[in-house]
Amino acid sequence: MASKLSFHLTCPVCLCFFNDPTILPCEHNFCRQCIMTYLDSGATTCPECRQHFRKQDLKGNRTLRNLVEDVQQKQKTIKVKDLRQTSRNGHEMLCSDHEEPLKLFCEDDQRLVCLICREGEKHSGHSFKPVKEAMKEYENVAIQAQSFFSDENKQVGDMIFNQTNEITKSKERFKYLEERMHAQFKKMHDFLREKEKKMMKELQEAANSAETTMKQNASILGELQINCNKQISILESGLKISQPEGFLQWWSEEGFLLVKGITLSENKDIKSALQATSRLKSNRVISDHFTIGPYETDLPLIVWRDMLDFVKEGMNTSTIDKDLKLSIRKDGHLQFEGQEYFARNQKFHNGYKDNYLENIQTGQVYWEVDTGTEPGWEHGLTVRYYPKDKNASFLRTLLSYKSYEKLSLLVKDNSLYAVRGDEETLLVNQVIPRRVGVYIDCKRRQVVYCNADNMSLIHTVWCADK
Repeated sequence: MASKLSFHLTCPVCLCFFNDPTILPCEHNFCRQCIMTYLDSGATTCPECRQHFRKQDLKGNRTLRNLVEDVQQKQKTIKVKDLRQTSRNGHEMLCSDHEEPLKLFCEDDQRLVCLICREGEKHSGHSFKPVKEAMKEYENVAIQAQSFFSDENKQVGDMIFNQTNEITKSKERFKYLEERMHAQFKKMHDFLREKEKKMMKELQEAANSAETTMKQNASILGELQINCNKQISILESGLKISQPEGFLQWWSEEGFLLVKGITLSENKDIKSALQATSRLKSNRVISDHFTIGPYETDLPLIVWRDMLDFVKEGMNTSTIDKDLKLSIRKDGHLQFEGQEYFARNQKFHNGYKDNYLENIQTGQVYWEVDTGTEPGWEHGLTVRYYPKDKNASFLRTLLSYKSYEKLSLLVKDNSLYAVRGDEETLLVNQVIPRRVGVYIDCKRRQVVYCNADNMSLIHTVWCADK
């Protein structure tokens, strides 16, 4: 029953008990700070039901606030009562082995001991401290640990909030692309209707896959926050104990194991909790990462290429050659020095040359390469990515061969591999295409390789993810 009640008293944004609960016109409740931060981000719809609301629509929920305070007070009372029952007559704790007062704390075993225990073989050579002195020392450790978990808890809350925004952006992006594609496909006839149906399916699958991944990440972050709340609650309960014996008994049973888990693995001294390493290094907010490659920006031209008789009429050779190989370029706004950019090998009459590069600093670029007929065709698939370096000029970055990351496709042993720097990744279930399309989106730092004959995706590289 208590678990069900706690669920209804929890804010769906921060997953903690409501703090100054605020109700929306749709009757969903949130912490006032959570919903105000949500509004400041530009959102205008309820995170639960997507019903629109305004800032002036927010109202405090006094009944819910009183209920939360009552439940929290009862939980605190129960915890304090349980801790008090651990001591004999509420005054002095006795050793279970010798029935003597526990006056010392063994720093090696992290346990309360009596004077007889100190002289025993079990604690031979160990270091001991009086309980009051030990409490003062380890109470400071517990305070530091509490601050550590509180900071982590806030970071997780921010990550969950940002992840929720990313999911909303993903849905809006899907709607935008869907509307855009419908408008373009309406200009075409029966052949294009079938193409539209196929592309809508691929877009839906990409959007669903991205949303599923982000929701799974949000769930993981939620579980991490729940664990943080439990750990903070345990530390808070221990820090409320004023009696040294009672505190150190709690420390032996709960506090020590909890704090030990956040200290550096190579540091065996529990008193160095200030050097605790955050566990959030492996966690991050997954951005709105899904793509359908060049179809997003150049759908009409690429689809027209499939309609051979139609596309040959009125198309000039600057965008499509006699073999209907495309080369498309759309420039965006100019970028400043120190920004990341891409480069590709230039092609001459006798093939591609490594020493001649075309810089791609802005916009989108798409080109196609025949894998069998062109000499040195693999160089045509090679893309160089130059990460951002604010301290280096554009010319210096360009001339520094060590500053770029090499991206390419490789055919080896009748298999297709994706190359990133010195790392080769086998592309499972991928046939070697007759013609490869390469698509670069500078703004999104994205490189896409696809089978140019049917525009099926081969491999995508997000250069900012590594």
